[in-house]
Amino acid sequence: MCRLPILCLLLAAPALAAELDGRYQGTLDERPTELILRSQEQRVEGEYREGSRSFRLSGSFDGQALQAQISDPDSGQVLANMNANYANDMLAASLAARDPASGATLVRAGLFQRVAPPPPPADPDHDPSLVGTWVYEQDGDAALGGPGSVTTLRIRADGSIDQWRRSVSGGSEWSYDRPGELQYSGRWRSEQGLLLVQLKGAREYQPAARYRFRAPFLVTESNTGEMLWQRR
Repeated sequence: MCRLPILCLLLAAPALAAELDGRYQGTLDERPTELILRSQEQRVEGEYREGSRSFRLSGSFDGQALQAQISDPDSGQVLANMNANYANDMLAASLAARDPASGATLVRAGLFQRVAPPPPPADPDHDPSLVGTWVYEQDGDAALGGPGSVTTLRIRADGSIDQWRRSVSGGSEWSYDRPGELQYSGRWRSEQGLLLVQLKGAREYQPAARYRFRAPFLVTESNTGEMLWQRR
């Protein structure tokens, strides 16, 4: 009996249709196969791939069962029907396809495992190590009796940045949670150890400081000198 390079699938699971979405891999008759499933409400569409061949998959999912047909992507001819049970990111599927030569129905079964999507590529313009709230503490001038200061730098994953400064006057009401006066805000990006900032209202990014890490500090160097920042 000839092998038909096709599969048929249905799902049963106490899950929403969105939980069905994804890429699944398995083996049928020692042949690697793959399912690409996409759902919108109860409708399911996608692909069935076996070897180098790809077929159209369409069907419905009611939250417990997926019923689908596999068809030729060019002619639209239905080649197989599929049924499967879904649990723990796996599809226990069976495929029924008719042999065009003999007319006999060929039934194949296999277990498909959901493949985790690859992690998103690192953003080369935003060093994730910079993201966080950083504090720089500066002692006051002992000779002049001036207060010290605390500068708070907030670098966010969404690309926004702001810097605040306040004097250290002590007292029961003083807190790191009160950042003080806003010095600037805008957008940030990084480039080979250089922090660049686009001030709010400006069109261009400008170099703000060179930076490196010296645990537990973020070390910045600019025209104001070297500063040691601690994460808060």
